[in-house]
Amino acid sequence: MDRSFSEYASDIIKYISETFPHLHFKGIEDQKIIKHWYYLRIPSNFVKKCVTEMEGDSPKTLKELGRRIEKLFKLEKRKERDKISQLYRSPLTTSERLQCLYDILQDVLLSLPVDNVLILDRLKEIREFDDELVEEQLEIFEDDFFAFLLNNLSDKDEILKEVTARLERYRFYWDEKIYKITYKALIKKILRKRYEIPEFTIVVVD
Repeated sequence: MDRSFSEYASDIIKYISETFPHLHFKGIEDQKIIKHWYYLRIPSNFVKKCVTEMEGDSPKTLKELGRRIEKLFKLEKRKERDKISQLYRSPLTTSERLQCLYDILQDVLLSLPVDNVLILDRLKEIREFDDELVEEQLEIFEDDFFAFLLNNLSDKDEILKEVTARLERYRFYWDEKIYKITYKALIKKILRKRYEIPEFTIVVVD
């Protein structure tokens, strides 16, 4: 979704208004519904497709429409997850692998009460690098993504307590640098297993 928000909003509002004349965008609160879709990176074509399919069962309010579109998008991403995860393990171009990774991580974030998935736009920027730099950038992005994911979990404190407890026996004789690296790696391991997150790499990992 490379278009600016104004272009995205204009396109969608026009289509919704034509399909559901009883729904009117009256102010900032109504605009927030469209902005929320934009920040979740819900494609305008998907919104319009859903609006068309709702013609026989039109929503009574814009808030209802907003909830229904978001729910349908999350369901769509969940249905695609297994197929995309399998595809991610097969030989692909760098661009294709990064798109698969984007789709997988978007599904992960959409399973949480997050306001946006804008952090994933970094994957689109990484596509512009050559393969060697892509791997370096993915390592950096991986750290940022897992930090973002952890900070949006309701049980963040419990996870950190678990990691601290599991490493307690090593705390006083490991080098501080080694301890911190292991601490961060263990957090990633827990979250990777919970959300079935693959390795961040353009190399096929069996």
